[in-house]
Amino acid sequence: MANEKGACQTKNTVRVKDKDEEEKEIVPLDQDDIALLKLYGSGPYHATVKELEDFIKTKAESVNKLAGAKDNELGLAPPVQWDLNNDREVMHSESSLHVGRCTRILNKGQSDARYIVNIRDTAKYVVKLGKRVSPEDIEESMRVGVLVGYSSIHIEIPLPPAVDPSVSMMQVEEKPDVTYNDVGGAKEQIDRIREVVELPLTHPEKYTQLGIDPPKGVLLYGPPGTGKTLMAKAVANRTDATFIRVIGSELVQRYIGEGARMIVGLPDLEGRTKILCIHAKSLSCEKMIRFELIARLCPNATGADLRSVCTEAGMFAIRARRKTINEKDFLQAVNKVIKGHHKFSATAKYMVYN
Repeated sequence: MANEKGACQTKNTVRVKDKDEEEKEIVPLDQDDIALLKLYGSGPYHATVKELEDFIKTKAESVNKLAGAKDNELGLAPPVQWDLNNDREVMHSESSLHVGRCTRILNKGQSDARYIVNIRDTAKYVVKLGKRVSPEDIEESMRVGVLVGYSSIHIEIPLPPAVDPSVSMMQVEEKPDVTYNDVGGAKEQIDRIREVVELPLTHPEKYTQLGIDPPKGVLLYGPPGTGKTLMAKAVANRTDATFIRVIGSELVQRYIGEGARMIVGLPDLEGRTKILCIHAKSLSCEKMIRFELIARLCPNATGADLRSVCTEAGMFAIRARRKTINEKDFLQAVNKVIKGHHKFSATAKYMVYN
């Protein structure tokens, strides 16, 4: 019967395989072939080395089994190797120290000396010295390392003075080699700065004898290139001091802070007289000095200005090679300290009589 139109027609075909595509029979390797393949690429001593490695591995397993050693994820040694007594001694010998300050020494110079140590935010202790510290190494107001143990507390090591990290960054490591001979055209300024800065550092006994405190610093002002920095380096070289380089604006912003905004009223005549009398108590002054008159000559003066007047009066006494301060020294100090404020004032009528 003929196929209808549109019906699918199929054709049966048979593929004849080639001779190369005929399936080959797989022959497995025997023991001799496997042994031959294992020997491929091995040296003449391969068997001997392999035998020794297996022997060492077997012995190591037996030793670990007898010693009780096992694989530990924490990396701890086996309990048989622990030495608790030795570890405890190492912990005590290498323990951390507390930083304290020796405020007072009791029975100084004797065998039973004791040291009062103040540890910040903790407490105060009366302690002894450690075995590695000598009594000559500890002084009052010195920072010390204190070992706080379970049974005793003692000073272990002396510590150097604390240094502000911000100040140490400004320190110039190389010592200046500038002398006063390298500064020209400033003979008067050199004499004054040697008198105010160098003399208190090299001969402090002169100020102690008169009972006055030396000036805390000086202000060098002037246009660039007039020798201000050279003079500071010369002073540092002469007194074996540390020369620090810092910008003035950075100093104001970093160290003065918000306290500079607080304004305190200036003292009146009675207050200035009392301030002068307070500062004069520690000075070696002559009797019958009219402090009220000196206070009248210091209008609009602060407590720091009046303290500077007393200090300058002592400076005039030192120049005159006298051991006491008289009223003339105070009057000269007023002319130098108070009248000298005119040059720093932007107002012509800065000084107003009170």
